[in-house]
Amino acid sequence: MTMTQSRHLDLPEGECHVTVLTDRCAGCQECLVRCPVGALGMDPERWVIVADDTSCVGCRQCVRTCPFSAIAVAGPARVADRRAVSVQHPGSIAGDTTEIRQGLVSWEEALTEASRCLSCPDPTCVRGCPAHNDIPAFITAISTGDLDAAHETLRRTTVMPDVCSRVCDASLQCEGACTWSLAGSQPVAISALERFVADHAPVAPVGVTSALGEGMSVAVVGSGPAGMGAAWDLLAASAKVTVYEADPRPGGLLNWGIPSFTLPTEVSDRPWADLLAAGADLRCGVRVSAEDLDDLLELHDAVILAHGAGVALSLPVAGADLPGVEDATTFLKRAKWALDHGEGLGDLTPRDGRPVKVLVLGAGNTAMDVARSARRLGAEAVCVDWMDRRYAPVRSDELAEAEDEGVEVRFSCTLSAIGAIDGRVGTATLSQTEQKSATSRPRVLDHGGTQIGVDLVVAAMGYRLDPAFTSQLAGTPVRREAHGVPDRRWQASGILANPAPVAARSRPVGRLALGREVALVASASPFRERTWVAGDALIGPSTVVEAMAQGRRAARAVLHEQPRASRRAVGSHPAGSSGDQ
Repeated sequence: MTMTQSRHLDLPEGECHVTVLTDRCAGCQECLVRCPVGALGMDPERWVIVADDTSCVGCRQCVRTCPFSAIAVAGPARVADRRAVSVQHPGSIAGDTTEIRQGLVSWEEALTEASRCLSCPDPTCVRGCPAHNDIPAFITAISTGDLDAAHETLRRTTVMPDVCSRVCDASLQCEGACTWSLAGSQPVAISALERFVADHAPVAPVGVTSALGEGMSVAVVGSGPAGMGAAWDLLAASAKVTVYEADPRPGGLLNWGIPSFTLPTEVSDRPWADLLAAGADLRCGVRVSAEDLDDLLELHDAVILAHGAGVALSLPVAGADLPGVEDATTFLKRAKWALDHGEGLGDLTPRDGRPVKVLVLGAGNTAMDVARSARRLGAEAVCVDWMDRRYAPVRSDELAEAEDEGVEVRFSCTLSAIGAIDGRVGTATLSQTEQKSATSRPRVLDHGGTQIGVDLVVAAMGYRLDPAFTSQLAGTPVRREAHGVPDRRWQASGILANPAPVAARSRPVGRLALGREVALVASASPFRERTWVAGDALIGPSTVVEAMAQGRRAARAVLHEQPRASRRAVGSHPAGSSGDQ
C-alpha cells in the first residue's frame, strides 16, 4: 500500500497535514472541487489527489466529501475565534421588555466575523438553512461593505431576515451545518451577520416582480410566518390575497408567542405593515373551520392553509383540570399584553408577602419564554422537563439567559400530580427520571415523588394539529424524515458525513436538514382540490423560518398551477365564520 507519509505526531503548532491514501483515491475530484482554499490538486500522471499543507486550514471538507475515505487531515482548524454577541441584562428585569441580545453593533465586528467565512464552493450552511439563503454570497457582500447587495441576496429566499436572525435556532440549522461546525470548531455567526444587515439597512417592502398571479384570488388561512411568506410571494406576483386570521391582530406566533425582550414589537410588526401596504386583504377575527373549506374554494381560486398547530397536548396527571392550570399559548398572550402595556397579571400578584410560584412543564424554547415572562411579572419560575439536560431541545443561549434571570430549571424531572388548595392549584408532585440516550424515552424512577407548593401551572409541552383538519387533509402531518438512499448531491456535500457536531448540541444536522426538505417538497403539492398546506399546519410545531419557507413554496406552486374556481362570490366571509373566536 502506498500513501503520503503522515506527520501526525510531530506537526508544528497550528499547522495541518493532509494524508492521501493513494491506493484508495479514484481521482474523482469530489474533494478538489469543494476545497475552499485551493489546497488540493491533481497529479496528472498517477491521477490522484495531491495536497499543499501550507494552504490547508483544517476545515476537513475533503474528508467529509471523499466517497472512498481516501483522505485524512491532522492538525487544528485554522480559524479565528467566533465574535461573541453581547447580552444586555437590565439591573432589574421586573416589567422590563428591553431586547436582551444586542447583535453585532459595529462594522468592525461584522467584518471580523465575516472574514471567518470560507465561501465554500458547495456550502453546507445553505443546505442547513430551511430557506436556503445564499449565505456565502450575503456574507461576501458584507465583507465588501455593500449592505444593498447583502439585502438583495437575502431577498431571494427570505421575507423576514430581521425576524429570523433573532428567533432562529441557528445551531441546528445554518450554523450547525457550517463547515467549521462540522469540523468540530466554532461556526460562523451567520444569524448575527444576517441581523447586522437587517439592523443597518431597512428590509425592502413587497415589490411586484411578475404578473403570474394577475386575475387570481387566493385565500390564506392564518397570518403567522407561513401565511406571511405565502402572501408576500402572491402579492409580488400580482395576485389578490385575502388572509383570514382568528386573532384580533395578525402575526400568529410572532404577535403573541415570542416575548418582546426576544423579538421587539417593531420588528415583529414590520412584515405585516409591508403586506398591508402592498394590498393584502386582512380579515382578523375570522376563524376558518375545517367545514368552511368548501366555501373558501367557491370564493377563491386557491386556498393555502397556514393556520398553525394550536391544539395543546393534554396533561395526563391528576388535577390537570384545576383552576390555575393553563397552556403556554394562553399564558403568553396574557403575559405579553401585560408586559407591553406596563400592567400586571392578577393571578401573579404576590400573596401573603411572598412571590407567586409558576411551575412550567417543559424546558424547550417556549417554556423558557413562559418562565422568563413570569419572572418579569414578579413571579418565581420553575421549569421541569423529564429529558436529560444533555438532550433537551432548548437553545443553549435561551437556557443560559433564563437561568441568569433566576429561572430554576430542573431536568430529569417530571410532574406526577397536581393538588388543590382552596379549590385551585396549590401543590405539585415531582418525580425523578432517567434517560440513557437522546433517542431513548426517559424512565420515571420515583413514582412517589416530592411535593412543592405552586400557584400556577403552565403546560409548555407542545402542540398538535386540529384533527378536524387532518381528517380532511390526508397525509398530514407530514413527517420530516427522509427514507432510502440520500440524493447524491447531499451525500457529496459532506453534510451527512459528520452529522452530530458539538456546536449543534450533538444533533444530526444533516439528517435534520434532509428531513426538512421532505416537508418543503410536500408544501408544493395540493392536499385536496386547489388546497395547499404550509407551516405548522403541515408538519406540526416547527420553526419560524421553516414555516415561512414552506408558505413561499406553496405560493409558488399555486402560481405555477394557475388553478381557477368555476364560480366565485368575491368579498364574502366563509359561511358562518365571521368573528367566531
